[in-house]
Amino acid sequence: MENLLTVLVAQYRPDPAALRRTLASLTLQDTRNFAVVLADDGSPQDFFAESTAYLAAHGIRNVQTVKMPQNGGTVLNILGGVQRVATRWVLTISPGDFLYDDRTLSWWLERLQADTPRVAFGRQAYFAPGNPPRPVAGENPFDRTPYDPVRYDAKTVKRNLLLYDDGISGCGLVYERDLLADALQRMAGHVRLAEDFSVRMFAVEGVRIQRYDRLTVWYEYGGGVSTDEKARQRMAEEWRAMVELLYRTYPHDTTVRLAYAYFFNDRHKSRLVRGLVGRLIVPQNAPFKKAQHAWQPPVNGDAARLQAVYEAAQTGNDAEETSLRKGSTP
Repeated sequence: MENLLTVLVAQYRPDPAALRRTLASLTLQDTRNFAVVLADDGSPQDFFAESTAYLAAHGIRNVQTVKMPQNGGTVLNILGGVQRVATRWVLTISPGDFLYDDRTLSWWLERLQADTPRVAFGRQAYFAPGNPPRPVAGENPFDRTPYDPVRYDAKTVKRNLLLYDDGISGCGLVYERDLLADALQRMAGHVRLAEDFSVRMFAVEGVRIQRYDRLTVWYEYGGGVSTDEKARQRMAEEWRAMVELLYRTYPHDTTVRLAYAYFFNDRHKSRLVRGLVGRLIVPQNAPFKKAQHAWQPPVNGDAARLQAVYEAAQTGNDAEETSLRKGSTP
């Protein structure tokens, strides 16, 4: 059967152990009916040779590599990778995050063929690395209700994404290749790091965002731009850049206009407008925000499945070390 899905691993200065575990989660899959693109954002060491050899040793040979000549940010890096993708759909992931279990890609292929979504997301299992690694509390988005496949609420989806900052993580998102490429091309030069803001653009454009309730990824919590405290400020700046882009592109969209009025008012502009939007549209004492602040996210995921990824990665390392000691090539 023709490949329908490419797993795009987007990396920048990857930790070799974290990268190996991500690749190990691919080797554990019960299908080889997928392609892989390794996209590097100008790292001094990209580990392409080691990664492709490791994947090939486990029967994954449909692998391409693409490297930015210098660091350009996640948006440009993923765009470069997407331009190498030959399948209809692409799943994005980064070193340190893993496919949930050995059936994940088989399940995705079944759903893609049956439902043909343009963009889709499943559940995440957050985890903390360590010895042993352990599942921890975490999940997004907070409000999954408007994405209900039977009663999809496009207006509420757009409101949650643009005004309530109830986003969907890019880890494990699946997109139509052409849809993602077009969005990233428009975002390039404006947004550097947050490729998953493309989903917010899709909400404005009326693209249906398909929700699935199956666990599909392990998401490492505690490192990376969305969980590092210093990086939060950079991401806030990224969001302002995205709102500005949306406002220029869709100036007549009511939700976009409200987001622009809220996020782009400061003491040098109309504080009254910001105050009105804040009080009437996105008040922190609104039931949604109260519920969001009080919410205790679940602990998802089977620790044994997480441990299996770590063990598979280490087994590969042990085998390579043994072959090198014997003077052979793994």
